Amino acid sequence: MAQGPIHPIDAPPAIYQHGYRGGLTVRQGSLAEVEHFCHTMHGIVSQYRALGCSKVDTQRCFVMIPKIGGPITARIQAQIRAHEMAHCNGWSADHAH
Repeated sequence: MAQGPIHPIDAPPAIYQHGYRGGLTVRQGSLAEVEHFCHTMHGIVSQYRALGCSKVDTQRCFVMIPKIGGPITARIQAQIRAHEMAHCNGWSADHAH
């Protein structure tokens, strides 16, 4: 698992900051569970910890975020959730605006 500090979470463009209109599942797990799911199951490759990920299709979006605790404060969790929800709403994985 990648180690190190929590890196800054990219804020999504305003156009993607709204509720998701399809079926939404949000799962919370420990940082280790998020890391495993996002890197192993979702295929994210990064020098940073995977703090969250989302998988979207035409009618559903699944979001994985960490539980509050340890380095994950309510504020950080909300930032991660907003970031991943923006991906549900069409924000590209390369974070282009």
